[in-house]
Amino acid sequence: MRPQTLSFVLQRAFYANQPFKYIATRHLSGPALQSSLREKLTSQAPNRIYDYLSPTPSHLLNIALSDFLPESCQPDLFNPYDLELPRQSLTHEQERRNLILPQGHHLVYFPPQLPSSSLLPDGTDILHSPGPPFSRRMWAGGSLVFETGLGKQLFINNDRLCCTELISDVTVRGKHPDEKVFVSVTREYSKLFDLDASGRKTKLDPLRKLQHEEIGRNLIFSPSVTEERNLVFFRDRDPAFAQESSQKSSKRLLPPHEPDFSVTLTPTPSLLFRFSALTFNAHAIHLDPQYCRDVEGHRNLLVHGPLTLVLMLSVLRSQLRHEQQMVLKFEYRNLAPLYVNEEMRICVRKDGKKKDKYDVWIEGKDGGYAVKGSATTAGIESFTG
Repeated sequence: MRPQTLSFVLQRAFYANQPFKYIATRHLSGPALQSSLREKLTSQAPNRIYDYLSPTPSHLLNIALSDFLPESCQPDLFNPYDLELPRQSLTHEQERRNLILPQGHHLVYFPPQLPSSSLLPDGTDILHSPGPPFSRRMWAGGSLVFETGLGKQLFINNDRLCCTELISDVTVRGKHPDEKVFVSVTREYSKLFDLDASGRKTKLDPLRKLQHEEIGRNLIFSPSVTEERNLVFFRDRDPAFAQESSQKSSKRLLPPHEPDFSVTLTPTPSLLFRFSALTFNAHAIHLDPQYCRDVEGHRNLLVHGPLTLVLMLSVLRSQLRHEQQMVLKFEYRNLAPLYVNEEMRICVRKDGKKKDKYDVWIEGKDGGYAVKGSATTAGIESFTG
């Protein structure tokens, strides 16, 4: 029998005091484990998170990245030589285009809205957790789908929007006692229509009528961005095994091609802290080096999965700008950890056969894949729809 780690003991005490129903899974394995976790997590009601698209979080993200990315990878509206928040208006169509939220910047909006008392001992939230002993969480990958019409874009103009979040699937991979629990979270980012602020009637998609009834005097439109987040949860580790793992090097998978364009950077502790603050993320793997080594078995702070996604979309943006294109769909998988103070290279390569396809990946300091992604794009002319 494996010893109970301090992390597990703290989490068990935490869950015992929560008003949520958690199924005991410590002694389950295989199909029984997957069935119980899937039933528990996918039966939760959708979680709706509201936020105002103020330009400030996006502007602060630009500032945080400005020392790490070349100007070609930064949004058009951002001036790295004048960091004052720019004045903005929606009086002309070109100005409206300039106010479109840069692709990927939605990640610094709509954070989990929970008090500190609802965070787990490692700083993560409880919303997607399968419960003990699966307490070590990492970001495994995901996908993004963007709508292309100008009227469907998210504008940084202080409008109130809704993010509807639900757990869409749960799978268990591996054999006991080394199972991994994968939790798929679907998020839809939608504009709202305030019925109290307008007397005119708006036709509502029948599939979203239930959402309309649930949110009272607001209509929720079809999503402008649909995101899937794939989280993976591991069992607690014995402290001695964690420290031993922190000294090991991971396997390396080399990319088969050289990129058409790449950006090399070294993430710093201050960059990780700033991104944690912007995303309201208290996860200790980004903030506490000792926790990383002693509990998680990593040699140093880990770079956020969402941060690597922002970086990939930012570097890809520099190539799409020349082609007058935007991202329609982006898929990615995190294959190996990326660490603070270690060089990484963000790479873009256009598909030689399909003009609307791009390979996007990140190499770790050893030159192997850390993140592997692909993008489908569309001409900018479709932006006028």
